[in-house]
Amino acid sequence: MITLTVVAENSPHPDRTDLVADHGFAALAELDDQTLLYDFGPEGSLTANAHALGIDLASVDVAVLSHGHHDHAGGLGAFLSANDHATVYHGRGAFHPRWSISGGPPKEIGVPLIPTEDVVARLRAVDLLDDRDKYVLLPAAPGYHPKPKGNGALLTGSAGARLQDDFTDEVTVVLRGPDGLVVLTGCSHRGILNIAEQVRTYCPDCPVSAVIGGFHLRDGQESEDEVGRIGEALDDKFPDARIITGHCTDKHAAGVIHEVFGDRYEGLHVGKVMEF
Repeated sequence: MITLTVVAENSPHPDRTDLVADHGFAALAELDDQTLLYDFGPEGSLTANAHALGIDLASVDVAVLSHGHHDHAGGLGAFLSANDHATVYHGRGAFHPRWSISGGPPKEIGVPLIPTEDVVARLRAVDLLDDRDKYVLLPAAPGYHPKPKGNGALLTGSAGARLQDDFTDEVTVVLRGPDGLVVLTGCSHRGILNIAEQVRTYCPDCPVSAVIGGFHLRDGQESEDEVGRIGEALDDKFPDARIITGHCTDKHAAGVIHEVFGDRYEGLHVGKVMEF
């Protein structure tokens, strides 16, 4: 059995005011005798919520950074301080400078951590598919489907040499559950349909139980028709999967996805616990 707990997320818990809801994402997967932390949330929320949820960060076995934005990496330093042994897997280029111009002049949004010698010793870059016993790490998804329009305002590179970010550092985690694969994605900057194609290429005949995370479908950027087509194509790829999304899947887009998937759709919130 897989138990997945959302440790950081935008939406508050419906009942627990002790949990910090802030823009970002982090989830802990308990895989029988192993624990995997996917992302670290925005700065300040990971340790506070882990404590409130009874999660011991020191006992986490392995961690994965989905991509190098502060809302997914803000708690990385705190995690490394709390945990002295877990390897942190990341995509190539995750620690490069990152910027957003969505609000005007470039604003830094990269990993808020200087990779010192001690930190570098804990990091491992994912260049190729990494197939483990209970999970698979997939590097940045190739594919022909359009990437989110919001990527156009996201840049990488040092000041004076910035280019549009292609998110070649994005890492997807696929967990092996008893009834099928469970796909974890941080923001799907490479496109959720390209990620779906990648998962299907990895295992064409594997049932998929769930797809969980942000799809970077921002209201005002993707039209309702476009979001509907994405939902229908995702349903075609994963006809039995639960779709559990939030973070960077905005409210109206989530509503369209909900219409496509019906009772197989769920929203994310901090403290949500799921079993597969």
